[in-house]
Amino acid sequence: RPLGGSLTIAPVRIAYLITSYRPPTQLIRLLGVLRRAQPDCQLVVHHDRFRSQWNADLLDDIGGVHIVTSDHPVTWGDFSVVSAQWDGLRWMLEHHLEFDWVVFLSEQDYPVTPLAAFEHRLGESQCDVFCLAEPIDRLETDELRIDCDRRYNYQYRVLPRLGLIAKLPDRIQERIRHLGGRANHILYRLQRRITVFRYPDGLPLRLGYRPKHSPFGPELRCWYGTQWVALSRRGAQAVINFVDGHPEYVRYYSRTAIPDESATPTIVNNDPLLRVQNEALHYVRFSQSVSGHPDVFTLDDLDELLASGRYFARKFDIAIDAEILDVLDEKILGPVQ
Repeated sequence: RPLGGSLTIAPVRIAYLITSYRPPTQLIRLLGVLRRAQPDCQLVVHHDRFRSQWNADLLDDIGGVHIVTSDHPVTWGDFSVVSAQWDGLRWMLEHHLEFDWVVFLSEQDYPVTPLAAFEHRLGESQCDVFCLAEPIDRLETDELRIDCDRRYNYQYRVLPRLGLIAKLPDRIQERIRHLGGRANHILYRLQRRITVFRYPDGLPLRLGYRPKHSPFGPELRCWYGTQWVALSRRGAQAVINFVDGHPEYVRYYSRTAIPDESATPTIVNNDPLLRVQNEALHYVRFSQSVSGHPDVFTLDDLDELLASGRYFARKFDIAIDAEILDVLDEKILGPVQ
């Protein structure tokens, strides 16, 4: 394609690595729009068969969809999320899939701009990685620095659930959680050896200790950022080479909290041979950050999505609002003939 005279950008072969754990309706919708917008793209789905069973024959009409599964459930907030992405990436490289770039998506993501523009952005870039991230010691707020210190500089074990608090009235449960959070914050301020990490959604508490040794130091700074990255083939191979060559790094991150927002960003941002563009390709909005989950976009958010300047957004829920996807389809693919 010509660009400003004689300069031409070669076609870019894009692969999408999509994590899935829900019933297939929304996944099929996403795969369908990707296939129609980019007929030659590679589509790889890592599906959590422990959380949702479905028949891969449902994907026959789309064609060319590769399915990868793992031997363990994928649970939000723990290392299984990272492992699923790395396993999918390794599978793609070992099976010699043809791609220049691989883009990480979830089944609740969706394009918000014509994908020809996205292909052009990747083709004109001079980098190996798109990843919005910062070193944890340079984060803007003290609150976020403390949060990331507790996430990634501690090693955690799940505490057993006794079920006693769950039997109390909701008002008492909320009061106990509030007091527990304040006590844990005071404990952290008084000493930095032991902490308790509380997840949202009623997930079990984790007891953490600060180890004497960690992988971090002058040659490997800890980074915090988005897990929704795009990697050139060179960047993808570099990630897997690092993972396979540093089992101690993998073991360490497997015992951290919410490692998906640090494990891969730390690898790519410490590799001196990779050119990293500190840029987000996704538009994500958190209006209730305490929940740990991004907002679900609806048709009321259309103008905001189109003005975001991003190529994808998350998250969407077809059970809440399918009409927003209908409108986005027309923006991405053009009017239905």
